Amino acid sequence: MSNLLIINADDFGLCEEISAGIIRAYAQGVVTSTSVVANGIYFEQGVSLLRESGLDAGIHLTFVNGEKPVSGPVDGLVDENGLFLHGYKKVVAKIVTGRFDREALKKELYDQTCRLMDAGIAVTHIDSHQHLHLLPNVRNIVTRLAKRFKISWIRLPRSNALNIWGLGMNVLGSRLKSEMRKECLNFTDWNTGFKYSGKLNEARLLSLLRGIQNGITELMVHPGYDASDKYDWGHCWEDELMAVTSERVKAFIQDNGIELTDYGRI
Repeated sequence: MSNLLIINADDFGLCEEISAGIIRAYAQGVVTSTSVVANGIYFEQGVSLLRESGLDAGIHLTFVNGEKPVSGPVDGLVDENGLFLHGYKKVVAKIVTGRFDREALKKELYDQTCRLMDAGIAVTHIDSHQHLHLLPNVRNIVTRLAKRFKISWIRLPRSNALNIWGLGMNVLGSRLKSEMRKECLNFTDWNTGFKYSGKLNEARLLSLLRGIQNGITELMVHPGYDASDKYDWGHCWEDELMAVTSERVKAFIQDNGIELTDYGRI
């Protein structure tokens, strides 16, 4: 079996800096796919660039960190201004305990997907901001959404971290995997990049590439121009942009028989 690699850039449409960086990472680098924030502040401007680029695209379901719902308030998950709560821990607590309007969230996630499709983008895959689609009370909404819109791929994150977050991700991931198998939905054989999320550089990217195994792997990246004035996440967007456009990285991929692909081609 070949080593097939999807290098997916998250957060397109979130702001101009990130979106422009992703387009460059595709045009001049090794990024092959992106995930779009349909309720991002740069969605409308960015989606025309996305269409022109031909970059493979999926939906990055976003219901955390201050973005505005596209369908109206989602009780339990929004603040007094109607914006999604900041901080994934607050959102996780609300969802796990069922203290939110599930039907309103379902409508929101459907409407986010429709907004991207209505903009003329062929949606090839589904993932989410902070991997919240793994959660109970959400994952079955997402699998049914995928079936309804005939989107066959959903991200299945994995972690090698031996801590509560890594272990929790893998437990939740195994339950999502079971749900996807029942619905005949697809997931990659491997998923990597979580360890260095927002902190990837050339050396770290090369180390991840050395670990690529036979099968289909998704590598998550976050390239862009500096957006720290908008998002206080500690991300090193420009380091990641330099990494995915690095000539050393391109040469390593070519010399080691790694075949770049995207969700639309597999």
